[in-house]
Amino acid sequence: MSLSLENIFPERDPVAQQLPLLGSPVPIIALTLAYLAIVLVIGPIFMRNRKPYNIKKVILVYNFLQIIGNCWLSYLFIVTFYTRRAEVPDFGCLSKYPNTPTLQKLNIRGLYAFYLFKVIDYVETIFFVLRKSFKQVSFLHIYHHIMMSIFVYYLATYYGSAGQYASVIIMNCAVHGFMYTYYFISALNMNMGLWWKKYITRLQLTHFVLVLLHHSYPLIFRPQCDFPKGLLWFAVCQSLIMLWLFGNFYVRTYLRKHQKAAVFADQNKTVKTY
Repeated sequence: MSLSLENIFPERDPVAQQLPLLGSPVPIIALTLAYLAIVLVIGPIFMRNRKPYNIKKVILVYNFLQIIGNCWLSYLFIVTFYTRRAEVPDFGCLSKYPNTPTLQKLNIRGLYAFYLFKVIDYVETIFFVLRKSFKQVSFLHIYHHIMMSIFVYYLATYYGSAGQYASVIIMNCAVHGFMYTYYFISALNMNMGLWWKKYITRLQLTHFVLVLLHHSYPLIFRPQCDFPKGLLWFAVCQSLIMLWLFGNFYVRTYLRKHQKAAVFADQNKTVKTY
């Protein structure tokens, strides 16, 4: 992997090298391995003969802070990239801007904050384990968390800028803002707001379609764009993977259940006519 990264990036970003958890890959690898061990092995064994923990207050605080943090970061990147029109020369090819130190400073700090959010997201799965909600500890859930945290680490460490991924951060944080608002409302009242759960998944699917289009554009129409082609292709491939995974989840969770409910209702009507 190191050789592949060296082919994409000539050197590591000097600013990112000085930030905690970014200089060396050891911390993120250790955290990820510990995360996998806890949620897949240690946690289930620990909870085997125990009742689910009542951590409602902790979850409420966690969800509220996630709402504030994600909304703030989405706003920060909108301001950084989409309101500073004089400093951003090309919206179809966002990359580093060495002649605009203020923009670059916001860029790396915002990317670093996004990276920390992705690491903190590991806590959510641990909550699932402590509540013995093992159904939510799915392949999709774990893959998404690990992929995001490790990739953003390499993006920040080696490239030192969000660049074309600014759109990913804006939409990802916006979607998470809605998602954690749903979690917060659900934790307050389990019967409130459940009807719009499926719309969050639709929003996530829309988000991946937009990411796919945004990163396909410079590959097809702007081949001279100096944003690393490997990162563009990675975004395209990951968008397709996430569309497939989330699409399967949506079909399995909402469409098939709706079809089964409709069949069951029809059978009940048939029985009542006799």
